[in-house]
Amino acid sequence: MKRIFALVLALAILPSSGISQAAVSKSTSFQAEVWADNWFSLYANGKKIGEDSVPITTEKSFNSEKIKFTATYPLTIGLMAKDFVENTSGLEYIGKSNQQIGDGGIILQIRDLTTNQIVAYTDSTWRSLVVFKAPLNPECVTSKTPLTDCKSLTIKNSTTWYSSTYKDSSWLNAKEFTKEAVGVKDGYFNIDWSASAKLIWSNDLKLDNTILFRKVVSESKVFPNSPSIVDSPLILSSPDFINGGKLSVDNTCDGRGISPGFSWTGGSSKILSYVIIMDTVPGPLRPGEVDIGNHFYLTVYNIPVSIKSLPAGATNIGTLGQNFQGKKVGYTPPCSQGPGSKSYTIKLYGLSENLTLKSSEATQKNLLAAMNGKIISSSSLTVLYERS
Repeated sequence: MKRIFALVLALAILPSSGISQAAVSKSTSFQAEVWADNWFSLYANGKKIGEDSVPITTEKSFNSEKIKFTATYPLTIGLMAKDFVENTSGLEYIGKSNQQIGDGGIILQIRDLTTNQIVAYTDSTWRSLVVFKAPLNPECVTSKTPLTDCKSLTIKNSTTWYSSTYKDSSWLNAKEFTKEAVGVKDGYFNIDWSASAKLIWSNDLKLDNTILFRKVVSESKVFPNSPSIVDSPLILSSPDFINGGKLSVDNTCDGRGISPGFSWTGGSSKILSYVIIMDTVPGPLRPGEVDIGNHFYLTVYNIPVSIKSLPAGATNIGTLGQNFQGKKVGYTPPCSQGPGSKSYTIKLYGLSENLTLKSSEATQKNLLAAMNGKIISSSSLTVLYERS
C-alpha cells in the first residue's frame, strides 16, 4: 500500500514540474530595426514577421523599417537581403549611360521591448549563404546585350533555411563593411544604431546579389552602447558635410538650391518634437538695405519625435516655416554677395511639446518666441561657403 501511495505521489508531482519548465519560455515583445540596400525579408523562429515595404523594383530604395513581433527565446533570426538587379545579368540601368553593377549592404538590430535594450545586431558572427551571384564575368558590364553575355550562378537551398532546426554549419561568416563602403543614405539615419550593429554582406558587395543570413540569440542580455530610454546628449550631424566643413554647391543658389540633409542622435525621453533653423549673420549693409537681423534660410518645426533625420530637399517632414525672403514657406538657398567665406549655423531644438504656429507666421523670430520655456535640449552645426 505504501508503494502504491508513493507512485501516485510521484506521478502527481511530475506534471506540475513540467508546467513550471514550460513557463520559463514565455513570449516576449521585440522590435526589429532594419536598413537595407535594397530589400529584405525577416523571419523569427521559423515564421515570417515582415519585409521591406518598398518593392525591390523601386529605383534607389534605401528606406528603413521598424517591425514589431512576439517570440520566445532562444530566438532564431533569418534574414534575406537582396540588391536590386534588373534581370539575371546582375546589372542595373540597362541600356542607359549609367549601366552598372550595383552594390548592397544591410544592418539590423533587435530590441527587447520589455527592457528597451538591444539583444541582437548584425556583425561578422552571423552566418551567410549567397544564393544568387551575377555577373560572374564583370567585364560584361559594358555589353549591349547583357542578358546574353553576362553569366550568373543560382544556388538552390532548403525552403526552411530560416527555421530553428535548420543546420547552417556549412555557411560562411558574414563580412562587416563601413558606412563609406556601402554608401549609406536616406532611411539609414532614421534609426539610432547601437555602436555594435554593423553593416554586413557576403565577401563581395557588388557581385553577390541575394544573401541569406542566420543568427541564434540564446538569451536576453544587455549589449554595450545600446540605445535605450536613458537620456543622452542631443547630437546633430549631416550626411552632406562635417561640422565646420564646406556647404555643397547644391545647397546654394549656385547649384540645385535644395536644403542639406540632417540627422541626429540622443536626446531626452521628455522630447515630443524637434525644430531645425538654419541662418547666418549677414555682412555689412549695402546702400538702401535695411537691417532685418539674421538671414534665416530654413525653418522646420513640429518634426515628430520618432523622426531622426531630415533628408536633403525634404518638404514632407514636420511643418515648413518662413525664410527671410518672405516669398514662400520652405528653404531659400544662400546666395551671399561679396568675397570671402560665409558661415552658416544650423540648430536643432528638442521641445517638450508641439507648436501651434501657422506656417505663414513661422518666422525665425516667432519660432524662437514660441519655443520659449519649451526647449529641453539643443545641438548645432556650422558650415562654410565661398562663392567662386
